[in-house]
Amino acid sequence: MITRKATRILYLLSLCLLIMISCSKDSTPKDPVDTLPPITQTGEDTFACLINGKPFFSSRERRAFYTISNGAYTLGISGSRNDDIGFRSILLAGLDIEGGVKEGDYLLKSEKSGNFDATYLIGGGLILKTNTTDETPGLLRITRFDLEEFIVSGTFEFSVKDNDGNTLNFTHGRFDLRF
Repeated sequence: MITRKATRILYLLSLCLLIMISCSKDSTPKDPVDTLPPITQTGEDTFACLINGKPFFSSRERRAFYTISNGAYTLGISGSRNDDIGFRSILLAGLDIEGGVKEGDYLLKSEKSGNFDATYLIGGGLILKTNTTDETPGLLRITRFDLEEFIVSGTFEFSVKDNDGNTLNFTHGRFDLRF
């Protein structure tokens, strides 16, 4: 015959076992998008995206600038990191934009005056330098462009080809920078 004390001990052991089984040691999010910083519009100094589904976090040299020269505006947004692939940078730019930059959507096309474009570099461009094209444009969405607080925020996505013709997809891009 099982005593009351033994029944309680078995009950407590069963409860502890159930709790241990239900706890997971893996706290890694199942969706890689969940590892990216949240989309913000307050100048949080963030720049990140997925490259072919793998997270890219700018660990240094997150920058934005906005200038005017001869009535044409230039916007630059970039993020870089040094990892096992090498020193990598993503650059989003609008060169000689008539009338200035505003909140809204911009196609990322070829790198030339009057366009917005995206560039991906490995090794400062010595290993790989690839750009968006007019044939396969990406999208830059500026959700905040504040000339009083000097904040530019938004999202981006684009695809480029590497040196071997493989497609690199940049998705779920987000940035929130001061310029």
